[in-house]
Amino acid sequence: MVMMVAACNPLSAADGGDVRDDTAALQAQFDALQPGATLTLEPRAYHHRGILTVRTPNVTINGNGATLTATNDETSAVDILGDGITITDVTLAAPSDGKRWMGEQQHKLVVKGQRATVSNVRVQGSAGAGIYFSGATHFVARDITITGTRADGLHMTGGSAFGQVENIKTDQTGDDGVAVVSYDHDPTPCHDITERNITVGSTRWGRGITVVGGNNVDISHFSVAHTSSAGIYVANEGNPFFTRSVERVAISDGTVTAANWDKDIEQGAILVYSGNQGRFVHDVTMSNVTVTATSTTVNRNVAIVDETNGGDRAMHGIYLSNINLTATTVAPFYTNAPVGSYTVANWTNDGKRIDVTSI
Repeated sequence: MVMMVAACNPLSAADGGDVRDDTAALQAQFDALQPGATLTLEPRAYHHRGILTVRTPNVTINGNGATLTATNDETSAVDILGDGITITDVTLAAPSDGKRWMGEQQHKLVVKGQRATVSNVRVQGSAGAGIYFSGATHFVARDITITGTRADGLHMTGGSAFGQVENIKTDQTGDDGVAVVSYDHDPTPCHDITERNITVGSTRWGRGITVVGGNNVDISHFSVAHTSSAGIYVANEGNPFFTRSVERVAISDGTVTAANWDKDIEQGAILVYSGNQGRFVHDVTMSNVTVTATSTTVNRNVAIVDETNGGDRAMHGIYLSNINLTATTVAPFYTNAPVGSYTVANWTNDGKRIDVTSI
């Protein structure tokens, strides 16, 4: 691989005391890259009013500790469109407060290329999601910190697949901390995604770790706290989102603390849910999860809920074992799913074995 190191020297606040737009200078450096090259930024502050796009395949963007701050919400994204691109050691920033934007142009880092690696990246604020994988496959996201976004922290959608997501910390996100989402209109569901060592410190709205449509998702070693609604959420959703079915999801070895602080939402600490008519949630296992101090404004810690009246077809193979409840005054468990569609085993409440099969 050719290792070409280039320093980017656009004007910025550091050069003249005013915040200047570095969009054109940064984009010129990105466009000049040849496959196999590395672009190393100067370790300082840059400002971009427009979208920045990396198209050349098999290049590395080494931020070298630099900060890229978006100054216009509507065009605030950094887009990774080429295949085999690595982005590392950079802070991507935008205001935390303001209108929540929904388009790909407004998420802070958008990854649509294949075989991307995002490592040692810090996202501080975003008009939309912090890091947004759409249709990306064989990707790696590791050693990432995301704070103060207006939408999800790290969001995987559009059939994203074969992903490794490791050592992620989110806090004060405007929606879910780390989310896998597959919409009915997506070309394929998200699948074969592994998440390890996920820490959700809090959400300003939304849930902690979610799988809302998708197959073959494995999540382990996590800590979720102070979420607006559920800490862990596995579901298909109906109107207005209309998401795909869920199949083969495994979640293990984690904690959910102080979930569902929003008194106007009732989800509890863990919710498995079916809400999209004709879709299903099958073969979901959760084990070795400690649930602590779920909000007293909700009526349950853990729930399996079907709002499609789909019976065993909508919910099947749900297995919740070794769930350890502590410091809680609300009911351990609620379900309206058929008895044969789920199994609950080896639960405790403050260290004492409890039987939730008859609840």
